[in-house]
Amino acid sequence: MACAVRVAGAARASRALSYSSGRGWAVTLRRGAQSWKRHAPQAWAASAPDLRGPLLLRRSYLDSVDRTVTVRSMEDPAEVLQFMADHSDCDTRTYEAALRTLSKLVNSSNYDKVIADGRFHTILSALATRLDDVDVRMLSMIADATARFQSSTPELSDLAQRLAEVVVRREDAFNPRNLASVAMALSVRSVRDTATIEFIRTEAMKLMDDFEPTQCVLLLEAFRRWGVFDKDLVDLIVERMSDEVDRFTARDVVDALAVASRIGLARGFLLRRLCGLSFENLRQFTPRELAKMGYSLAKLRFLTRTDLDDLVDTITPDLSRLQGSQVSELLYTLAMLDARHQLELARTLVGQYLDSPRAVKSKSLSSLVDVAWSICSLGLVEEFSGDFKAILEEIFDRKPPQNRVPLLKLFDVLCAVELEHQHLGVAVPAIWKAACDDADRFEMDKLESSRLHNEIVMRFDHLRGVTQGLRWQLRMLRNKQCGPYRVDMLDEDTKIVLDIETIIWPCNRTMKHRLISGLGFKPIRLEYWEWRRARTEEDQNVFLEREVNRLLESPE
Repeated sequence: MACAVRVAGAARASRALSYSSGRGWAVTLRRGAQSWKRHAPQAWAASAPDLRGPLLLRRSYLDSVDRTVTVRSMEDPAEVLQFMADHSDCDTRTYEAALRTLSKLVNSSNYDKVIADGRFHTILSALATRLDDVDVRMLSMIADATARFQSSTPELSDLAQRLAEVVVRREDAFNPRNLASVAMALSVRSVRDTATIEFIRTEAMKLMDDFEPTQCVLLLEAFRRWGVFDKDLVDLIVERMSDEVDRFTARDVVDALAVASRIGLARGFLLRRLCGLSFENLRQFTPRELAKMGYSLAKLRFLTRTDLDDLVDTITPDLSRLQGSQVSELLYTLAMLDARHQLELARTLVGQYLDSPRAVKSKSLSSLVDVAWSICSLGLVEEFSGDFKAILEEIFDRKPPQNRVPLLKLFDVLCAVELEHQHLGVAVPAIWKAACDDADRFEMDKLESSRLHNEIVMRFDHLRGVTQGLRWQLRMLRNKQCGPYRVDMLDEDTKIVLDIETIIWPCNRTMKHRLISGLGFKPIRLEYWEWRRARTEEDQNVFLEREVNRLLESPE
């Protein structure tokens, strides 16, 4: 009986526990559900920014891309300026695109207005404040955009200087392409502090094995603009260009010859390889490239008459496609080689250059000077006397440039007018006459102490001692005056004049010697490359003696 009671009690207790547990679980589940209902919206709300973050970032990226594309598609500089003023929160990519677009859209009619606009200055200031946070690729893009404007302004110069300060802190960060782009841009904007130039030089020497032809050319041009000739760096660049000559494109060849002619790069091995590559593939060049290539080779005194004829044959069918300075470059090439057998082509080029009554107004100063010098050198002044006077009048209406190259060419023209064409009645302004004379004096003074001139004077002294005056005894004095000209060397007793056809002089000595011959002097013209082929002192003695004897034995 007692046992039955205990069993019944246990059963009731078990049922009670089961009920209690079931009720407890039910309560717990209900409370959990209610709790989840209460807290789930809060948890969702808390995690919503995390989920929206990528969406907002993507939307921001798309907005940035849209703005960049919008800016690049604009065709009015005022529209670009206003867009950037209305969207000052744009990212750096859009600001760079705006600057690059403006550089493409400005021209002579709106340039001054754009660069004086406060909105333009704001773009430059915004870029300057962000330079520390951008990578080297964006740095090079911004630098390139600043270099595309026609002339420097204080604001552009400040941005370029700020760029240089950031660049020199990025050691080992640049690749060859970005480094060459930055170097060229800073040189264009006249940023030439020692720290910047040394940084570019050091980084370039580290990366030289990876440089491509285009980057080699840009680096040479940058250092030329800086006025720095670093022999070690130039040797490395020339060696790299020689190794990669088979990878040169037509444009690379043209640009390489152009920079070589501007710095007077006398590296015969490289020039021979570039010439061989060029004249084997003349059909691969555009007429504009052919004209520029001939212009450069003529200045380097590396263009033969045979090569000139081949170039003329290739370019003649497309002659009408040449415009402005391209025409003057081809005409100058003919004059540099004194190509009298191409006079008909020269006449055609003069007519094409002066294709309208007001044609000279639109031409650049250097182009006008090239045409004036070519007309004088080829003896076409009388045929084109009216056009010749119009060209000179247009030149004299402008201010003399600081660049001495056109002034040296014009000095030849002024001497020709004075000695051969007085009847034209050309009035030369005193400011132009003084500028040309100063340029000629400055450059002749530089040549006087050159190694090449020292070599030649030493050879003359040696020959005078060896011959003991039995055949001739020349006392060559340097940088002497002969009429309106200064000559490299002069023997006053015999009136023998010697000029060296150096590749750093912008025009040949043919017209000069024709004019001083009329004054009673006996000129000798030493070709630079012929002198360089005389390797030994004995070869140089033989060469000089032959040239002098040829002059003395001439019936003239």
